[in-house]
Amino acid sequence: MSNVENLLEKITVNKQSSIRIETDKIIYLDPFGLTGALHDADIIFITHAHYDHFSPEDIEKAANAGTVFVIPASMKGDLADLGIESGRVNALLPGESATIEGFEVETVPAYNIDKSYHPKSNGWLGYIITVGGVRVYAAGDTDATDEAKSVRCDIAFLPIGGKYTMDASEARELARIIAPAAAIPTHYGSIVGSPSDYDVFADGLDFAVEKLVF
Repeated sequence: MSNVENLLEKITVNKQSSIRIETDKIIYLDPFGLTGALHDADIIFITHAHYDHFSPEDIEKAANAGTVFVIPASMKGDLADLGIESGRVNALLPGESATIEGFEVETVPAYNIDKSYHPKSNGWLGYIITVGGVRVYAAGDTDATDEAKSVRCDIAFLPIGGKYTMDASEARELARIIAPAAAIPTHYGSIVGSPSDYDVFADGLDFAVEKLVF
């Protein structure tokens, strides 16, 4: 089994862009709609401030006293309002690199090209996290921007629901450009988009992986 295949077995995707990766440390991205309170997160990544990505209720379910957070720099006040100590928070800018809890992290701007929901000026983020030698790209809420097209990764989580982000066909074309070993769609089937968007996204993509749990 390859490193990518091994890591895929450790990934759970829930509503919207809520991702959990169970490796040597437990990683959450945008926890949302969690059904249980495991309090097992070593690191929580937040891509932006919208309620379906920054959910205090779900952060409380995932976090514990030692959890470290990675957020856009523009959201420092939001974490402070939750009473999370600044020493546990890594606030990053687009295009920045850092080593956090032993993981190499790179940030990618996440924004809309022809919509107003996610302005580039907000400094909201996608993340490339290297896990066991595998580069994992969680795009956040974004269109198929030039920065997204320049990403090189092994596993890509791409939003496909349309309206607030790229739609399924646009995400499929982005996946073809960046050509990961595995592409997993997010941000569809609950608040926006429908389960059938997966079929549009996966059409002709032999590396598309369906991991979403509705």
